[in-house]
Amino acid sequence: MKLVHFSLQDQFHFGMITDANEFIDLDIACRDYYGVNPVKGADPSRFRDMQQFFSGGADSVQLTGKIQGYIDRRRQMGWTPRAATGARYLFKPEEGVKLLAPVVHGSKIYCLASNSRSHVLEQGKPLPTQPYIFTRFFNSLVGPSESLVLNPTGTFPDVELELAAIIGKAGKRIPVEKATEYVAGFTIALDMGYRDLQYPANGPVDWVMGKGFDATMAVGPWVVPKEEIGEPYPLAMELKVGGVTRQKGDTSDYIFRIPAILAHLSRGITFEPGDVLSLGSLGGVPGFEFGNESRRLKAGDSIEASIEKVGRLVMPVKAEAPPPPAAPRTAPTA
Repeated sequence: MKLVHFSLQDQFHFGMITDANEFIDLDIACRDYYGVNPVKGADPSRFRDMQQFFSGGADSVQLTGKIQGYIDRRRQMGWTPRAATGARYLFKPEEGVKLLAPVVHGSKIYCLASNSRSHVLEQGKPLPTQPYIFTRFFNSLVGPSESLVLNPTGTFPDVELELAAIIGKAGKRIPVEKATEYVAGFTIALDMGYRDLQYPANGPVDWVMGKGFDATMAVGPWVVPKEEIGEPYPLAMELKVGGVTRQKGDTSDYIFRIPAILAHLSRGITFEPGDVLSLGSLGGVPGFEFGNESRRLKAGDSIEASIEKVGRLVMPVKAEAPPPPAAPRTAPTA
């Protein structure tokens, strides 16, 4: 099951991609399903966005399977998948569908640093004794139909592939043994940053300048429910830039795993459905090889990321558009 946010003619939709590569608006389809299959007390508007879906837990996954079966039966009978209201809920990619980041606006984004043995080893550092975490803000997110954007302020941009967990249940002080209950599913994250800004020559580490710029973190192309992923260790991971492999390994390389990270953070933070936990980079990060021009991201590069059981995310890289010229100043009138 591939859960997505998408737009068509500037209208937002939440839904899923079928095996036939079609897009279902689950909000409208759910209303139609309950119109034909009424259930006492059921909420036909429970699928307005990804956050509401996650709030329903395993019930949402089961209901989506029933809706998909219902649509398949309708199609076999020659019916057009439309709700009783006449609203359409099945779309094709060639109609101009655009995939959006499968993250709810306002979600909290947590990123693990130095969380794989191979990554720590290449830095020549000892293994951390507790999770090392920084945060990102929504301005840095882009979806699969957009581009990662290079800002001229930074001179050494690079990119890292990470597995990201999406939170599906609100909680604080989460016990390690129950932490997986709070995970809804998994997606791919591409964490782009500027090593020269993150590690300035005459100052301390600067996470905001290094990792906080606009359009520097791609998430997607969809979320796969945890029920379909199963145990997330190990999952094979590979990152290519311009067809050349830069990172390759699997999630068993992670030092701190989801239960320990959630238990650590939730001692003082309330997690909410839709929050993102990006688990960190594997070794092979190009930013630690300053002076190697072949490793520096540039406009026109194509980044291809793949994670076993989750999928494949391809993102172009482009330069930020220059600001418009300043309007000419006019002389004051008398």
